[in-house]
Amino acid sequence: GLANRQLPLLVGAVSASLVLATGGTALVSRRLRRQTRGLDPVEMTRMYEHHDAVLHSVREGVLIVGGDGRLVLANDEASRLLDLPPRPEGRLVDDLGLEPHVADVLAARRDVTDEVLVAGDRLLAINNRLTDRDGGPPGSVATLRDSTELRALSGRADVAQRRLKLLYDASVEIGTTLDVARTAEELAQVAVDRFADFVTVDLAEPVARGDEPLALGGVEMRRAAVQGIRPGQGHPFYPVGRVFSFVPTSPQAFGISGGEPVVEDDLTEATGWQAQDPEQTAKVIEFGVRSLVTVPLRARGVLLGVVNFWRMKQREPFEEEEVSLAEELAAHAAVCIDNARRYTREHTMAVTLQHSLLPRALPEQNALDVAFRYLPAESGVGGDWFDVIPLPGVRVALVVGDVVGHGLHAAATMGRLRTAVHNFSTL
Repeated sequence: GLANRQLPLLVGAVSASLVLATGGTALVSRRLRRQTRGLDPVEMTRMYEHHDAVLHSVREGVLIVGGDGRLVLANDEASRLLDLPPRPEGRLVDDLGLEPHVADVLAARRDVTDEVLVAGDRLLAINNRLTDRDGGPPGSVATLRDSTELRALSGRADVAQRRLKLLYDASVEIGTTLDVARTAEELAQVAVDRFADFVTVDLAEPVARGDEPLALGGVEMRRAAVQGIRPGQGHPFYPVGRVFSFVPTSPQAFGISGGEPVVEDDLTEATGWQAQDPEQTAKVIEFGVRSLVTVPLRARGVLLGVVNFWRMKQREPFEEEEVSLAEELAAHAAVCIDNARRYTREHTMAVTLQHSLLPRALPEQNALDVAFRYLPAESGVGGDWFDVIPLPGVRVALVVGDVVGHGLHAAATMGRLRTAVHNFSTL
């Protein structure tokens, strides 16, 4: 009887529980479907695995920081770049052992775009975005990129650009005249400060006269140019005009014999270079000169001399790429010096020929009192000449001639015309 009386209450309670459980399950399922966008558990697991694999395989650090300043997530790249401790999730950003300026950026609730920060021995480009702008949870997402290599590449690009600018300036500023000494000075001037602290140029003695040195080994050299970063404070090198010879153990002698540049990173240990002139080389070292690159000046198969690039101890020694730049400078300057040498030789030959063809003394004659002065109207060797030719019958022929042009060809033409005038004057 008791059970019969309690049965309706029991059935009602069970029914109400079922209704409540069904309604609660429906509400929870509806909310889950809305939050998971209708994905079933298998699809959810597959998507999580995919996102997790992508997150930890990208070469960019990702950090998610909650609104309370605690780290929610950090991928493997972020842990490597920031050297995070194991299992950093859930800890405050200020407790992760980060450098203060890095922690300030990650914890600050502000947007950051490509801000470069130093973290240990790395340069990190950081971007930070807030997550609650479109109704999302409070916090921020930061991405990190290691820009150390990019900065190094950018620095190398700047160096390459400066070297190209130096080569361009050398092509414009070296060889502006056909004077051997001036061309050597231009080579020294263009390389000082931008490439070397001091530059010395040594040419074989015959080169200044326009001749070709048969071999530079043991040939006397003449200091043609010296330039430095301290023009008012002097230098420890041989002065311009000094004549000397390189000893066989010197790097200049090795460069001349091999036709290749020679590098001395530390002159204090370069015994072969010090043997050139112990007293003078001691002055160079005491002055603070540290390293040397010597490059032979070669043009059209002819060795003309050497150019020496010197650096003080405050600068780094010459690198391999800089040695190739020194060769480029020397090659261009050698062609200009060789052009000046060949012009000097041709000019000397033309002057000698012209002077040999001009009358050296006035002939004896009684018709006129004659005086002369030879003064070319323009610089250089031309085809101008004059003659006083005695003729029969107390007569005198006065001749003034001019051949168009200058140089060796004009002088030779002048000689032929002068001979023709002498031959036909007897007629």
